[in-house]
Amino acid sequence: MAWWQYALIAFVIAWVLQSFGVWRQTQHYQDIFAELRKGWADGLLGAGAAPAKLGKGTIALLVVDPQGIVRTARVMQGRSVFAKFERREDFNGMTLAELKAKVETPGFERGIGVAISKAIEQIDKVGAQRLGAMSGASKAALKLA
Repeated sequence: MAWWQYALIAFVIAWVLQSFGVWRQTQHYQDIFAELRKGWADGLLGAGAAPAKLGKGTIALLVVDPQGIVRTARVMQGRSVFAKFERREDFNGMTLAELKAKVETPGFERGIGVAISKAIEQIDKVGAQRLGAMSGASKAALKLA
């Protein structure tokens, strides 16, 4: 066989392995997302991503209770399909405003900060939509609580 045939075979093998890795990482993301959605049905779930051209890409998932307090946070960061979600216990119990202030402080890791900020924006948007869909009596009861 000629050298280009070996190169073509190597390319096909690398492509198949990469495709499997992407599929596996997508399954992991879907499993974590479903676990969070099922486990915290009364709160809001936000997802944010900070893609990177050359550095580490980051995805953050936040679950907050109806009062806007972080119940759980998961962050996946890496350059390859081997990256997994990790729990961020240090964010639990913070309000969304406190968390936003924390990730905007100088020295906080940029990728995680951007992903969490986008997740917070999504939570704020969904929360506003839910509040807008409520009846007047429900809004008044929520504001009193």
